Amino acid sequence: MNEPQKSDGFVRGLGVWDASAIVVGCIIGAGIFRLSDTVAQRTATPWLFMAAWGLGGLVSLSGALCYAELATRFPKTGGDYVFLTQCYGRFWGFLFGWTKLFVERTGTVAILSVVFARHMEVVLGLHANSAVRLVATAAIILLTAANTWGLRYGKGIQNVFTCLKVAALFLIIGAGFILGKGSAANFASTQPVGGFLPATTGLGLALIPVLWAFGGWTEAAYVAEEVRDPRRNLPRAIIGGLLGATALYLAVNAVYLYYLPLPEMRTTDLVAAATMKKMFGSGGERLVAAMVMASTFGALNGYLLTGGRILFALGRDHELFARMGRLSEKGRTPALALAATGGLAILLVWTGTLDQLVTYSSVVVLMFYAMSGLSVILFRRRADAPPASYRVWGGAATAILFVLLNVALAANSIWKETTVTLLGFAVASLGVPLYLISRRLGGPPAASI
Repeated sequence: MNEPQKSDGFVRGLGVWDASAIVVGCIIGAGIFRLSDTVAQRTATPWLFMAAWGLGGLVSLSGALCYAELATRFPKTGGDYVFLTQCYGRFWGFLFGWTKLFVERTGTVAILSVVFARHMEVVLGLHANSAVRLVATAAIILLTAANTWGLRYGKGIQNVFTCLKVAALFLIIGAGFILGKGSAANFASTQPVGGFLPATTGLGLALIPVLWAFGGWTEAAYVAEEVRDPRRNLPRAIIGGLLGATALYLAVNAVYLYYLPLPEMRTTDLVAAATMKKMFGSGGERLVAAMVMASTFGALNGYLLTGGRILFALGRDHELFARMGRLSEKGRTPALALAATGGLAILLVWTGTLDQLVTYSSVVVLMFYAMSGLSVILFRRRADAPPASYRVWGGAATAILFVLLNVALAANSIWKETTVTLLGFAVASLGVPLYLISRRLGGPPAASI
């Protein structure tokens, strides 16, 4: 009964727990260990700091509910690339695929690999900064190879490291409150908020790094053709994985705040390390470095696994990337697409343009998320749309909320960080001439060999 099944060449080897491990493992990466200081800098009070993380969870949940319905309508490899293509046409799907994969996804993979390498140095007690890029490159090559060999290898790595990172966060939460070395007074605030508008705009800007830390809740949709009984298991994996990660994030940030007053947190680059040092002394820094290593390695594996599927979906539909839309004969994996994704990430590791690319593309991706949310309503009105075995809690209101929240976040970023966001749209627009070239080359190629 549990034997892997073939689906259009793919192996249906993922159960609900495997798909959930992809979601949780991709959400929990480096962000929960390295972004709380940025969130603290953009919020005026401890409760606004916690509200930013809670609101990030709610925004992500509204999206997860939408994606759960869309994934049951279109249980195909590619996730939101498929949703956008089916709803708005090939051009918008292509533009999303270009922005998501070639800019945001490969940038994220590169960042995770570098963070992994830097924390490995801390664990080993080394200070050879010149080796960081070599270690990051080796990690990408190793995980790309493992995922190319077969789904069972990528799945196995993902399951193991998701368990490790969840255990690490439970250690922070449990030890943090049991040891009791912090102060409940840190949750109180004597600092004035400064008015409704500054507090609101600050909260909006704080949501940008928070949502980056929550990124990953879409990942199970990218491997839909490899999930057993996807119309039943995908909603469980997407929603259940996100809810679990949200609970962990809120509890961990409460521990950070318990040990570090907000003003101190704002000036602390490594919040998790500083918190663990207060708990366990100097040995806490090396312990948290080991946690970050495990967390980023697992997230790196998950993003490589799913990133190759985005490029595969592009190749299946667009002639320009036709060779990427093929499966290997032995492993039944998109081997060329995986290799290309890993190769692009390695290029970014060595060119040092990581944070800029992810920052530039994040607002554009928010707009594509809004378009995906709107497609829930549009598909419900289309007579030719495939049926959905799951329907969003709250109906159209939830979808509209997700759309408005993403549009509001993008508008807030355009207002407060105009240059950065305009550069993001400029980077996305580079996909337009590539689409025109692909269209001139011909129709969609075969999906597999």
